[in-house]
Amino acid sequence: MNDRSKDTAAAVEREFLQPSKRRPHYLERISIVQAIRELHHRVKPGLLLDVGCGMKPYESLLTQRDSRYYGTDWPVTMEGSYGGSTRADFFSDSMVLPFPEGTFDTIVSTQVLEHVRQPEIVIREMARILKPNGILILSAPMTWPLHEEPHDYYRYTLHGLQHLLEEADFEILDEIPRGNNWTTMAQMFLDTQVGNLGRRLPEKIYTSLVSLAVNHACSVANLFKPVHRLCLGWVMTARKTSAGEVPTADVRHSL
Repeated sequence: MNDRSKDTAAAVEREFLQPSKRRPHYLERISIVQAIRELHHRVKPGLLLDVGCGMKPYESLLTQRDSRYYGTDWPVTMEGSYGGSTRADFFSDSMVLPFPEGTFDTIVSTQVLEHVRQPEIVIREMARILKPNGILILSAPMTWPLHEEPHDYYRYTLHGLQHLLEEADFEILDEIPRGNNWTTMAQMFLDTQVGNLGRRLPEKIYTSLVSLAVNHACSVANLFKPVHRLCLGWVMTARKTSAGEVPTADVRHSL
């Protein structure tokens, strides 16, 4: 990786792990990183695969001592995000992951499932390459505008994600809503009103000021009985069950 690529990777990591309230996507970013931090204890040491990794923004957060972190991505859908700047180690369609059965201890996939045509196949592929008792950390949007078109196919409710995971013989461990009604309304306003403005100085200043005001206002609104059935999305953790094992119903639903 050359110096320019290293600088780009470092900037992306900061944007994801330490988002600024001056950015229009602050609420989206912070909701994901907070959930991943909460679920860090679920990560198993050993081999970890990031499916749809992009720039691997969560590598430093999830990698443990004596672990190896790999990423895979698909050039067909990469152009709408980071394109050639990806830090993927492997390139493959997520419906046909190029690894033997039972390779990885942990798999993470954030905000990818909406971009795959057949999510049930992707979930089963993740299950296939996980070791028995391996862990999947999965996030997907429930509320978000069209993006990375035309490869934007689905939005997911909690029950839809439960169905996909249970059909692939996963035992669900955690269900964390990303934000609430206030977060969702604020983020949708910012994304549709200022998120796509140009990069000229007046537009950048306007975007920064509006984002700062709305994000701070949302922090205050969250004090007033937030409703989690309207949220930006969900982060799930699930364990791959062994053959013949009956999954338990021990699910921690964080609200």
